[in-house]
Amino acid sequence: MHFIKGRQSGTRRSVLRNWQRQLQKIRSRCGSKETNMTTLTDKHKKKTAAPRKISTAFLLLFIVITNPLAAYGSNANVPEPGKTQETTQESVQQESQPDTPEAQKEDQLNVLPAADPDLAQIPDQNEPVYEPVSHTQDTFFYRKTLKGIYSSTDLYFYVEDYWDTKYVYAKIQYDVSQLIESAASSVTFSVNDVPVQSYKLEYKDGNSQILYVKIPMDQVHTGFNSLSVSAYARLFDEQGCVDDYSDANWLSIADTSYIRCGYESRDPEHRISYYPYPFMAAYEPAGKGLVIAVSDKAASGEVAAAMNLMADLSKHTGKRNDIELCRISDLKNYQPSETILISDYNDLPSEYKDKITKAPDSSGNAIVNFIDDSNAKPLLIITSNDDSSLMEAADMLMDENRRKQETGNLAVIEKGSGQLAVNAAKQSDMTAWNYTLEDIMGSGLSYVGPFHQEKYIYLPVSKDFVLAQGGKAVLKFRYSENLDFKRSLITVFWGDVPCASKRLSQEKASGDELTFEMPGDVTGTSASSLKITFDLELPDLLCTPRQSDMPWAYVSRESAIFLPPAADITLSFDSRVSPFSRNGKFNDVLLILSDEPTSVELNLLGQTLAMYGEEAKPYGTILVKRAGEFNGKEGDYNIITAGTRNGNAFISQINNNLAFKFAQDGASFESNEQLVLSREYAGKIGIMQLLKSPYSLNRGMLVLTGSNDETLKNLLDYLRDSSKREELKKDCVIIDASQNITALKFIKDEEGKEGPTLAEKLVRNRRSLVFTAIATSAMFLMLLAVIIILLRMRSYRKKNEE
Repeated sequence: MHFIKGRQSGTRRSVLRNWQRQLQKIRSRCGSKETNMTTLTDKHKKKTAAPRKISTAFLLLFIVITNPLAAYGSNANVPEPGKTQETTQESVQQESQPDTPEAQKEDQLNVLPAADPDLAQIPDQNEPVYEPVSHTQDTFFYRKTLKGIYSSTDLYFYVEDYWDTKYVYAKIQYDVSQLIESAASSVTFSVNDVPVQSYKLEYKDGNSQILYVKIPMDQVHTGFNSLSVSAYARLFDEQGCVDDYSDANWLSIADTSYIRCGYESRDPEHRISYYPYPFMAAYEPAGKGLVIAVSDKAASGEVAAAMNLMADLSKHTGKRNDIELCRISDLKNYQPSETILISDYNDLPSEYKDKITKAPDSSGNAIVNFIDDSNAKPLLIITSNDDSSLMEAADMLMDENRRKQETGNLAVIEKGSGQLAVNAAKQSDMTAWNYTLEDIMGSGLSYVGPFHQEKYIYLPVSKDFVLAQGGKAVLKFRYSENLDFKRSLITVFWGDVPCASKRLSQEKASGDELTFEMPGDVTGTSASSLKITFDLELPDLLCTPRQSDMPWAYVSRESAIFLPPAADITLSFDSRVSPFSRNGKFNDVLLILSDEPTSVELNLLGQTLAMYGEEAKPYGTILVKRAGEFNGKEGDYNIITAGTRNGNAFISQINNNLAFKFAQDGASFESNEQLVLSREYAGKIGIMQLLKSPYSLNRGMLVLTGSNDETLKNLLDYLRDSSKREELKKDCVIIDASQNITALKFIKDEEGKEGPTLAEKLVRNRRSLVFTAIATSAMFLMLLAVIIILLRMRSYRKKNEE
């Protein structure tokens, strides 16, 4: 293997010395100019009238107030929330010093490791043999295709902290183009940027091939690990000339390829920091045997905390979610292998009170205690004398930074401790959508090699993210000077939609910039990534260049992206999370239970929260009320309810708002203009209906209903299957006893096209209105001040003239 760092680092040192000499010359020249400029300024100040100064200041203030994004676009180094300007200046000074580690990190170009094909080994086609282990975890990938002379892709695998990992290896099934048959080619594998193995590539009559890569355990760490695959083709003949159609040279990695980890599970030692292990583990991805129980009273705080943990634990489930939710008295019906028990201390049965290490005090603090139940199975008890503190305990378990601090089996959560995190999130809400590449990736983006090169920036946004108007990007980059600048350019994509491009130029090779606003046609859409591509064309390329002469480009880690989220809601199962989840957190969710909720009802609501909480983060808002407690005047929430008309009084109350209304006896549904229901069929179906909340503007409601418990169980079984959740479409879904679905649309698009009412606009644009009001008030005060000063000056002049 060979790298190009030595030659480039020497060149950089010489360039830096030249820059320093030039900088000293410029500073020496500027000394006298600054003096002259100061003198001219002083003269200008004496000649300039006061009204002109005031008008100029007023004009500048007007521009800054009315165009805040201009400041963002012209300065990508705005201090982050919580950082002072001094901190930012210190970081800039550090980056300007070439000898600091940070500067070296910035200057280094991430070069593709390329093995000499003549020295690479023949691929190992024998699966590695290791000592047997209790558990294995396979990570599969989407199909990947590498093209060109040099190309690379990354595959990722995750190692849990409770794994005692014994071995890791990769099975790669691949195909290569026929062009490889006449070219020397190799593929190199690197683990966490450390090269570990290189193999020679050969074409074998178009047949798929398999190779194995043993991954050294000393290169594997807890958390995410990367396996980089770098391909190299030396396309030349004896005279050194090549076929420059390098895209015909490709390596395709099949989606049957995987990375396998063999491991033993560590003893949890009743440590809370290991949560969600052993209650959820990779070797039981469905969560079978895990039961979350609340007291028989099912107080509001208990149910809210249980639903929050249900959503959090469901993130770790696979194709099916078998986690159960019930009351304590029903636990014996499930025979759980792991139990999470959430209860007010006064409602906790004595058999559990006797087991806990420490009882909660009267201050309202919550207790989390990891012990064993009477059958020596894992038991996590969450209890408090204050019902509202139970939700804070659930948030602590979901917050990894806080949970990792609890290395024992008992944690005391102080009442109000979670509010600190909630307030911090609210304060940073206006600036949380400013990202730099360093924030997202920890470094810049490197491109090495001729022709088309592309890299993805996977955005740190939730699945419910939708781009609002005003999105912007400021990319700072540099590139080599050996390019054909008539044909070389950079292009940026929002997902797969091109947004902006710029032709490269030799004059700006050492420091170029691309600033653009997101086009209008991507506003209101979502994407999980930005794609930045470079077309690095070389003049008269007839031969494969040496790696040290390869064209390159580098996008600086200071490049910034501003991605404001849209505030509108989407009432459709296609969107999956809106409006009940926003920015990965539950968005003002109100669960309305029947006065005597059954296990089926609790489980149905739990699976619904699991569906909408795919990315459940702590500190979201979930409230719980009984149907008899609900007051429509307090309905400014996104409401979810479940049950039958006869069992849940709230469903009876909103019956006239439903697309499919209940018959008078509540034993079946009535037909409507879109679907006529037979009498027998109408009594055997369950229905999921989304509708606009009748209690608040810009809020949604989800109603899961059936005529009896059997129809509700059909809904529950359907939602347990993650693949079936993906089939949910439109805003109303009927599910029959065979779990066949019928999707209908009742919320018409025309309603959205007519535009929101004035009241809805006020609700949706509260922040903008506040900002506009403040800016307008400031402008008015400034104008008033200017008028007063002008009047006084005029009066003063008249007195002087008299």
